[in-house]
Amino acid sequence: MYLYSAFYASIALVLPAFVTPHSLINVVKYAGETTGGYIVTFKTSNATLSYGAKENNIKYCYKFINGCAGKFTDKQLQELQVNPDVTGIYEDGVGRIAMIQTNATWGLARFSSAKKLRYTKITATNFKFQYNDNAGKGADIYVVDSGVYADHRDFGGRAKWGKTFAGQPNIDENGHGTSCSGVAAGSTYGVAKHANIIAVKVTGSSGEVSVSDVIAGLDYVHQSVKASHRPSVINMSLWFSVHPLLDDAVIRLTEDNIIVVAAAGNFAKSASSYSPAHVQSAITVAASNITDQQTSFSNYGPAVDIFAPGENIVCPFNQNKYSIRVGSGTSLSAAYVSGLVATLQALKRFTTDEMKDKLNNLALKGVLTNVSLGTPNILAQNGLPLCENE
Repeated sequence: MYLYSAFYASIALVLPAFVTPHSLINVVKYAGETTGGYIVTFKTSNATLSYGAKENNIKYCYKFINGCAGKFTDKQLQELQVNPDVTGIYEDGVGRIAMIQTNATWGLARFSSAKKLRYTKITATNFKFQYNDNAGKGADIYVVDSGVYADHRDFGGRAKWGKTFAGQPNIDENGHGTSCSGVAAGSTYGVAKHANIIAVKVTGSSGEVSVSDVIAGLDYVHQSVKASHRPSVINMSLWFSVHPLLDDAVIRLTEDNIIVVAAAGNFAKSASSYSPAHVQSAITVAASNITDQQTSFSNYGPAVDIFAPGENIVCPFNQNKYSIRVGSGTSLSAAYVSGLVATLQALKRFTTDEMKDKLNNLALKGVLTNVSLGTPNILAQNGLPLCENE
């Protein structure tokens, strides 16, 4: 898969008059690296708002999840563990975005080709791609990533900055977010050529990202979509070890019919071991290559919903308004599917389950080789009149 600093003061929490041994809340450990902070959930939104209003060391208070993120001393954690208003305490985990660099677009061509591509020069840009002339018009793609180089000419003024988290500047320092955005909705390199791109920046040049920052980004998207009432999709081309609160955030978004597309991951392992890829209500995308094989790096398994091109993909980059690169990763596969989801959403509103059914109905079945055991052999298609690519 293409693959921040706050001021913390002390927090004083009131202990109940008495507690029983059964009331102790265990801290849910994160399997990977942590930020040293915690995300604490509460029984009610009132309890969340109460703590957030009177304490100045809280990093975030979430509106759609009853919880706050911050850093706490051992004593403060012990107090939280016996506080009757608290329902859970989670370590704030660190994840990564990563794209496998190589140095066209065949990926688009495969979206509208019934048969395996016969011409396999990976950097060629003379393939045919058939698409709806108004593909994605009126739809928003929220790219939760490193930001977007909005002035890139492939966006044609359709990319805008949504919000930045983790104390980062409002630019794409990494390039990952620009590449994913271009594959999703670029006018030359993308699927939904008329969709809007909204940058939700949760990581900087390093590609390091925390669970708390991502949830804050998703919280922003949730509120934004509720306010706009526009057809929308969230692209999450990032990975974490399994984190239950991040999973819960994705589930709550999809329960509100905000579709989430997730990259399966680039570790040649089961996608079931990663968040948000393993969340059942997310649309999880694995990577295929120009010869219709599962790529050597793609994660796999029953958590995967669909494959899309993800190896040696020509895509926009963040160096200047004309720059491109050739990259690989399930991040780009997810971005292709996000573009397809935006295209379909612009035509008709779908719930997550309906969208999964729609993608499955449009897809090619059983055409991929080297597909790992237990992984659906389903290749994404846009469902338009199919063309041959010699």
